[in-house]
Amino acid sequence: MAEINVENLKVVYRGVILALQGVSMRAGAGEAVALLGPNGAGKSTLVRAISGLLPQYDGRVLDGRITLGGEDITHLPALKVAGLGLTAILEGRPIFRYLTVTENLRAAGHKLTPQRQKEITDEIFARFPRLYERRFEQGGYLSGGEQQMLLLGMALLTEPRILVVDEPSLGLSPKLTEEVMRVLDELRRDKGLTLVLVEQNARAAFSIVERVYVMEQGRVVFEGTAQEAQADADVMEFYLGGAVAGGFSEAKRYRRRKRWV
Repeated sequence: MAEINVENLKVVYRGVILALQGVSMRAGAGEAVALLGPNGAGKSTLVRAISGLLPQYDGRVLDGRITLGGEDITHLPALKVAGLGLTAILEGRPIFRYLTVTENLRAAGHKLTPQRQKEITDEIFARFPRLYERRFEQGGYLSGGEQQMLLLGMALLTEPRILVVDEPSLGLSPKLTEEVMRVLDELRRDKGLTLVLVEQNARAAFSIVERVYVMEQGRVVFEGTAQEAQADADVMEFYLGGAVAGGFSEAKRYRRRKRWV
């Protein structure tokens, strides 16, 4: 089963900086879940922990447990986590900038047979016609949206069961953001993927996920459906940038009664 569970996770950097303070979350098989919150909330740290990349950032799990399909992956290295079917697309669009689109795709699918690699590459070009048009261009010359599409194509060549995507809309126009979200939703439904979407753009995430976790200062401060998050004026105002009709006085009242800090 492509299900991931995080239980009471605590993470430190450099042995002293506590980045996650007992975070728990779950993404069921075939489910789309969003991790939302402002910069510094701990979202990227959670992605690194899930994908086995914490050691590369001088971080480690202090306490808690991460399981994938019931198997404990808390301290597994990134390559072994990937081998279990989890692919993470990190923020910053880490493509091979001096390789062409075709070469980037070939590198991502190096473990596949030539026939299987061709089948998936043909599917990628069918889904992303613009990538086909630019298949001989170096990755560094692609637009931000094209680079994001290339990363999604590279992820498909790993044949994932769980896809973790960190800030896919970062730096994109509203139109391109909508396109990226549409593609992610299509891929999840067509492939039966479990999707964990990490975003600051809450409204974009709401369009394709079923459940939402909102993080602040290394903690989960809200858990519920996308509809519940959008209906909660406090959550929308203080964590997701929405508007609260009560104005400043309501803000002060809410800060006084905030019970999860």
